[in-house]
Amino acid sequence: MSDLHSRQARNLQTVHNFFDLMHRKEIDSWSELWAEDGRIIVFYPPAGFGDSIDGKAAIVAAFRGLFSNFETFESQLTAIYPAADSEAVVVEYRNRAVLVGGTEYTNSNIAVFHFENGLISAYHDYFDPRRFQVVVDALSKG
Repeated sequence: MSDLHSRQARNLQTVHNFFDLMHRKEIDSWSELWAEDGRIIVFYPPAGFGDSIDGKAAIVAAFRGLFSNFETFESQLTAIYPAADSEAVVVEYRNRAVLVGGTEYTNSNIAVFHFENGLISAYHDYFDPRRFQVVVDALSKG
């Protein structure tokens, strides 16, 4: 197996771990998947939500707050596309979560993962911001 193929296999495992750890709400373990200068980019943010989260510390803090509002969180991966000539991975997935208080959140997302030395360096997330608004509204009340 070539060096690129072994890195791609490692990155695919990281993507699976990313979603598994979120499902289990294990944010401490999930944080270990991120590079120190990691970045989340949201191209179509809902009202009251920024278009990026910069740096591992800020990402982890944001996700601790986010996941404290979820009773449950599930992602169904519907497609995974490893890039042919790079370490990037594109994932199509559906989210289903129940917020504290019983409100359900569902969405269909596409994410692009970029890696640096085996860690997530960038995560571009595309989703319907109107559907995510229920989560943002819950965050602002927390």
